[in-house]
Amino acid sequence: MSLFSYMYLSSAVTGGTSGSAAAAESAAGSASRKVNELAARCDQLVMVCEAMWTLLRDKLGVTDEELVTRVNDIDLSDGKLDGKVRKTAVSCPKCNRTIARRFPKCIYCGQPVIHDPFA
Repeated sequence: MSLFSYMYLSSAVTGGTSGSAAAAESAAGSASRKVNELAARCDQLVMVCEAMWTLLRDKLGVTDEELVTRVNDIDLSDGKLDGKVRKTAVSCPKCNRTIARRFPKCIYCGQPVIHDPFA
């Protein structure tokens, strides 16, 4: 087999992966940085939640049991005790059609929709 044939077949088999390998490595690095940023944000949120909880406990006398009960009640608000809160779709106040919470206005009639951040 000639060198040219070998290079051609090798490229066909690997799909010219030298460029795609570099792209994959870059994407992996980017994903890793994003994961690290999210982990840092989660750490900050845990710290803020702990600060808020200790203030409530110390200033208002709320007990750990009351907190656990409230967390479970909120968790069950979507029908499942799974550690997650699922946001349900809402109805447009103008046309009454169902729209996803991610839209700031009705996708059907354009009516602005004010979402309750805790609903």
